[in-house]
Amino acid sequence: MKRQALAITAIAFFALTGTPSEANAACSIKDIAGKWIFATGVGRQSLGFPSDGDMTALGTMNIERDGSLSGTFDATVEDFAPLLSVTYFGYVQVNPDCTGTITFATSAESSRTDSIAIINRREILGMSQDPANLWTYQIRRIAANLVGHGRDSD
Repeated sequence: MKRQALAITAIAFFALTGTPSEANAACSIKDIAGKWIFATGVGRQSLGFPSDGDMTALGTMNIERDGSLSGTFDATVEDFAPLLSVTYFGYVQVNPDCTGTITFATSAESSRTDSIAIINRREILGMSQDPANLWTYQIRRIAANLVGHGRDSD
């Protein structure tokens, strides 16, 4: 009975914390290079639109092994027209503790630096560092073998 309880405790511990090799592994750009999709929550913005109200966005991000990034997004701004196919470019910096920053400029003439936390090789969380533009968002990896097939099995 004690062995069974110990085994259950060990399984629960590793399920919550990951394997020992994952827990000790340092993060790097190579871990997150690839194609991603993101969705923001509703965030406040002050970009000079007729309404400095809420905004939300959905888009893609390509991260290169050298840390450069690019992508497009669509956004909806409260009491304004939708912004479609906005392009952006910038770079990502990753720390060994799996935190980092994304700095970018958009074709809508805005620029920003965001804080990120790398959850694993398939998910990143982000947050704007700009108090005038409050955002949080999730970024999920697009599986290379499923691009264009409508689902991601990861």
